Amino acid sequence: MNDVTLNDGTIIELKVAHIDDYQNGGYEYLYSWLSKVDQFLAKRYRVADLVKNKEQWLSRLNTNESTVLCLHQGKIIGSATLIMNDPQSRAAHVASFGVAVHPAFQRKGLGKLLIIALEQIALDRGIKKIEVNCYDGNAAAALYRSLNYASEGRRLRKGRLDNGTYVDELLFYKFIGPL
Repeated sequence: MNDVTLNDGTIIELKVAHIDDYQNGGYEYLYSWLSKVDQFLAKRYRVADLVKNKEQWLSRLNTNESTVLCLHQGKIIGSATLIMNDPQSRAAHVASFGVAVHPAFQRKGLGKLLIIALEQIALDRGIKKIEVNCYDGNAAAALYRSLNYASEGRRLRKGRLDNGTYVDELLFYKFIGPL
């Protein structure tokens, strides 16, 4: 895609993911920081699962998903994936996404850039509605609201954190195209 300047002046590369981005330690670097921020992610990123998760991650690159990456000095510092429903589904006009940003690059506008890039990909693919969820307490909820995502509901005690406490899942949506 292109080079972008973050709020703090850092220049990063924003691009659509390709399998080459995950070679030569790229995925392992991504995985290492995902394991540090996974408290609020739907999936746990444990070191013992790295090889299996890499295989799954790479196999999904050619499915109904599109991933946008942010790179800084050749390392993946942000990732956002748009997940489209099956084209034969009655909900083919709806997509969802997940986003993660390296802790050192949070609160610099990177998450916003990733989501805006995904929204454009969704529009180009005819998507009309985007959904996203996060656990209660995740700072991403404020980001979604700032990008005009509205609350669609809450699933009580949907997630279980590493400390054993249960948290609600917050559901958000945004209409991005005419219905």
